[in-house]
Amino acid sequence: MNTEKEPAFGPQTAFEIMFRLYVVLKIAKIHDANNVNFRDQIRHLMAAMEEPLRRYKRIHIQMRRNAFFINYTRVRMSYADFHINRTMLAEMIRREIGTLTFSEGLDAAELSRFIAFFSGSDPHGSFTFEEFDESFTAQGFRHIQAEKAEQLDFNATRDKQNRLAAQTYFLGIAHLKEISKAEEKVSSFHVTKIWIQTVFNHLTDNESFLYGLTNIKNHDEYTLNHSVNVCILSMALGRRLGLSNRELMELGIGAFLHDLGKIEIPDAILNKPAALTPEEKKLMDQHARFGAAHLLRIQGDRGFSGRALSIAFEHHYKANKDNWPSYRKKDTINLFSRIVKITDYFDAITTKRVYRPRAFTREEALNIMIQNKDEEFDPLVFKVFVEMIGIFPIGSLVVLDTGEIGIVTEANPHASMAQRPLVKLIADPTGRKIDGEVVDLMDVNPRTRRFARTIVKTLDPEKYGIRVADYFLSQVSEEAAFNRGRPD
Repeated sequence: MNTEKEPAFGPQTAFEIMFRLYVVLKIAKIHDANNVNFRDQIRHLMAAMEEPLRRYKRIHIQMRRNAFFINYTRVRMSYADFHINRTMLAEMIRREIGTLTFSEGLDAAELSRFIAFFSGSDPHGSFTFEEFDESFTAQGFRHIQAEKAEQLDFNATRDKQNRLAAQTYFLGIAHLKEISKAEEKVSSFHVTKIWIQTVFNHLTDNESFLYGLTNIKNHDEYTLNHSVNVCILSMALGRRLGLSNRELMELGIGAFLHDLGKIEIPDAILNKPAALTPEEKKLMDQHARFGAAHLLRIQGDRGFSGRALSIAFEHHYKANKDNWPSYRKKDTINLFSRIVKITDYFDAITTKRVYRPRAFTREEALNIMIQNKDEEFDPLVFKVFVEMIGIFPIGSLVVLDTGEIGIVTEANPHASMAQRPLVKLIADPTGRKIDGEVVDLMDVNPRTRRFARTIVKTLDPEKYGIRVADYFLSQVSEEAAFNRGRPD
């Protein structure tokens, strides 16, 4: 291959080629090359490639770690398009392909033949590039080349990302514990900002796994665990709402410290198994004011955002009430507070407490929130939250139509395909526990041309003695996780 760097073309063209390639490969798994849908998609792909081939003579589609580059232009994808990147990475990795090159002279007939071959070579597992290349060469493609990836370290990279994400999660709990015990609450604020930046980086690179860690629940240190979960969920929601990087940092800090005022509430009240007395309830309600007062002191000389500060004061407002906080009206509550109100509520009701021995499943929690949405939440922010959580939230225990049982590990970002996430198999059709593979419910059985697996119902993990968080923590070593206290 000519190693001289070729001129790049626009990011929209790069995305269009990748999108059209993804679509036609999906169609090829369902229909043969004579199908009208297949032929239509081939025409769309050829149309996207025509001008770049004429101008640059060749199109290189290169995989670099977890991203794609076309003629040295990175293919930029939004969260809504993440499934395209995920699927194409899987297609390349399982064949050990690093680069696909399409050269001038390519026509629809050769492209159709290649797509049919490529789709038909899917082994539903990994095999070597040499095995792929032997069949590829026999096809005699004149204007298409495939090159082996120099180093397929994608799995090693992802394992490292998972370990670092888990480490970040538990360091957040440890840091918040230090803040709550410190006499001067501003002493570690610079560390807080560094930790929030690290969370932001992990959300960008490895959101699903970090989101999966929010299934971790620690009864003994509820406020600490809860605050880290709320921070992660809030920043993830903020990304979908289009907040800038700076705004996400402000939101993350405010969400992380939203319950700081609870350090002023006696443990006897925080952990009381019975209903609070009117006096205790009044004191508990003051934790928002106490937290805002602490953060106001930080704001003075540390540049703490006023919007982030408002979260501590406003995160228990009700969308249809004017009396919380007492002087604020619902249309003056800032966006950050509206976000944290939702994530705080969600994490709280999915966690066991001394006064509530059974936590709601994530599906149950979402249904409860939908029933109360008009009273409790901003409708537009809540709509985006529901789309983020999905029909089957990450961490859901599900039964498939094959009889297998699994845990949802990654949502499908396409709303129309929300019922088809990634699922980690943990039990075979006989009910025997297994350490199974992660399957994509978008996969189609090539023989029946139907989806290979479909979710038929969800289960309550607690009833079956399954600790969902363990399946995320099992992906990292104990020493890397810094597991401070056994999560329950």
